[in-house]
Amino acid sequence: MRSFVPCVGLIVLVGCLTLVIAPEPLEDLRRRTVASNHELPVIVIDPGHGGNDEGAKRGGVLEKNETLDVARRLSAILHAYNLRTIMTRDSDRYVPLPERVDVANRIDNAIFVSIHFNDSNSRSVEGVETYYSDQKVPAQHEWTWVGFFNDSTSSTDESEALAGYIQVALVSKTNTADRGIKSRRLFVTRNTRCPSALVEAGFLSNSIERALLDNGDYRERLAGGIASGIIEFIKNQPQYTTPVLAIAERLPENSP
Repeated sequence: MRSFVPCVGLIVLVGCLTLVIAPEPLEDLRRRTVASNHELPVIVIDPGHGGNDEGAKRGGVLEKNETLDVARRLSAILHAYNLRTIMTRDSDRYVPLPERVDVANRIDNAIFVSIHFNDSNSRSVEGVETYYSDQKVPAQHEWTWVGFFNDSTSSTDESEALAGYIQVALVSKTNTADRGIKSRRLFVTRNTRCPSALVEAGFLSNSIERALLDNGDYRERLAGGIASGIIEFIKNQPQYTTPVLAIAERLPENSP
């Protein structure tokens, strides 16, 4: 027994170092990763809809296509900040809501952001809004060596703060109408155990906002606004202060 215990400690230590240093390949999304409290979070980007679920559809514009484009742009911007990202889908395919949530819940240190576009019976309704859940479904603990030694769940949730930072930055970047942040127990925000928000980045039912989406510059501004909100959220979390300041020294000049 005395020779076995140190061996277990070595395995856990080596596993942690490997997972922290090596980038996570796309095909291993379902594998649990390990992160210390001082490591920057993985940003899980969730492009809404996909495949046979087209989402809102107005004037030939499909929500599923716009969410994927903005998500890809968001991922590229965050990479400039040395932040790791994972997308729940990176092509036009259908992903069930539980699978989207599962991607985030299998990462011990994550932020989840779902991207959508709105629809309304009134063509005059416009603007952006961001949702969060004021109550989470309790996490089901998994009996693993990692789970035994490190319980990453927290009694507090910062989803409202995340939604607030994203909303302020998004309005600032796009100069569009501010519809505020709203508490709603949506599946993806309620069932993710990490800070999470769902962004409605404009109304496809509004001809002006729909036309803006034809402009790649505008889609970049949308992505930049979401990225700025995520980064401001991270900067204001005390456990991330030191690594964020270190990374800030290497930021590109044209960062959002």
